[in-house]
Amino acid sequence: MPFFKLLSRRFMAFMSERNGFDQLSVAILIGSLLLQIIGSAVGLNVIMFLSIALYGWALFRIFSKRNPKRATENQKFLTWWTPIGTKIRQFFLRLKLRRQYKYFKCPQCKALLRMSRGAGEKDICCPKCQNRFKMKS
Repeated sequence: MPFFKLLSRRFMAFMSERNGFDQLSVAILIGSLLLQIIGSAVGLNVIMFLSIALYGWALFRIFSKRNPKRATENQKFLTWWTPIGTKIRQFFLRLKLRRQYKYFKCPQCKALLRMSRGAGEKDICCPKCQNRFKMKS
């Protein structure tokens, strides 16, 4: 059996009952990488130490065998992160489509709406609160 296949099988056997990568572990790794970059740019050893501690925490989570507890932690993180991530994705989507659409908010309920650019002045009915108003694109 080739060396890399044997190594792969042994690693899979080692990781079989472990937590592995989840969204919280990846977020911790990204945060520690950002802290390491900031710490090396600023030159503060405290930030570098914090970065190393976060790397250790991420490795602890990845190799942990307490899967129910790690799943609960990940679920709490996702409950907190999902609305933030959605807003970030929507912001970049609006940035990408800003030449095709004009984005605006309903004056009554502040819901985010869009209309095609170059459509002229139109009567808009907010789908959320049914408020009617005019908007020029």
